[in-house]
Parts: sequence; structure tokens; C-alpha cells
Amino acid sequence: MAGAQRLQLFGGTGSPYTRKMVALLRYRRIPYSICWEDPAAALDARGLEKPRPIFHPTVLFTGPDGSVTPACDSTPIIRRLEAEYPGRSVLPPDPALAFIDYLIEDFADE
Repeated sequence: MAGAQRLQLFGGTGSPYTRKMVALLRYRRIPYSICWEDPAAALDARGLEKPRPIFHPTVLFTGPDGSVTPACDSTPIIRRLEAEYPGRSVLPPDPALAFIDYLIEDFADE
């Protein structure tokens, strides 16, 4: 597992993408803390560069060197979590099904 540090998640209570990310983190049993606030204001307060464009949800990833990188858009966040946190995967193991899953998930996000 990618360290014992909790992921920081910023999002809005009404955002379906924030709710999707919270559901994924709970299912995968990845420790997290959530701040129900505007991601842009939260990143400004922490002195972090904002990803472009910035929207809900935004997750702060801590690298091995301690650097903090904000990421938004649930599809790439899910892919990164799958790579960094083994176990309880939400992606199909079959490559063909995984591709179809990616197409449907990305299409449904729009």
C-alpha cells in the first residue's frame, strides 16, 4: 500500500463526482479525509499550484519525496489509485473488459 498517510480530498456536497470518489475510497478501504470546500480556495490556502482546469473532486497525492501534487477528474484519479493501492480493485482484470469499462466510465463522466 502507498504509505499510511491519508489522502486529502476536496469537493462539494452536491457534486456527484465527489460522491463517486468517496464511495470508491470507502470501498477500496483507502484512508482519506475530506474537506467540503472549494478546491481552488483550499489549494491557495496551502500554497499549492492548481491543476488546470480545477473542479470537484480534487485529491492531494504525496510523492515518495514528500512533494504534494493535486489531481482532479475522477477517471485519472481512479487509475492512479489502482496503480498505487493494491487490493479490492474496481477495474476488471480482463484487458478487453477493462478497456470497455474505461470507455463507459469516461463517457458517463461527461
